[in-house]
Amino acid sequence: MAGGGGAADIRSEDEMRYYLDTEFNGSGGALLSFALLREDGAAIYGIMPLPANVEPWVNENIIPILRDVPQRYRLAIWECADQEFATSLISAFMAGDPEPVVISDWPDDIRYFCELLITGPGKMIALPGIRFEVVRIDAYPTTLRDAVQHNALWDACALHAAIAATGSACPQGRGR
Repeated sequence: MAGGGGAADIRSEDEMRYYLDTEFNGSGGALLSFALLREDGAAIYGIMPLPANVEPWVNENIIPILRDVPQRYRLAIWECADQEFATSLISAFMAGDPEPVVISDWPDDIRYFCELLITGPGKMIALPGIRFEVVRIDAYPTTLRDAVQHNALWDACALHAAIAATGSACPQGRGR
């Protein structure tokens, strides 16, 4: 896993980078939303059903902005009725990618994402392999116009922008 100090770029020609962020209901609480921003600019943003009891801070700071995404991604929003739907969404989005690399700035994002990859006991979505990187970087403040912190898609965009600005940890990819 990458640390904050400019990881060596050991990527292969076939790998695609995905920038991940999640929002959840307090520490260890239910997943509220997840975003995957692919380095070619494509994205998915899943909104999960709200739990019965939403933490006060979450209710004040996350719930009101759940659907406040960058204009270009308005069609990337998916209302996920359940984990099965979210899993199928991720599977379709990453289909055909032989060596995906998922980058986040916090381990909980990866934990929640990994739970979405599981399709049943001992089973997961069809990926030949997957690599995760935790890059400890402050994505905010950001130069992204109209960015809204604590919205998973905006945060994934800000993470990508922050990493790209460093010029060392995750250079621009080949695109698709």
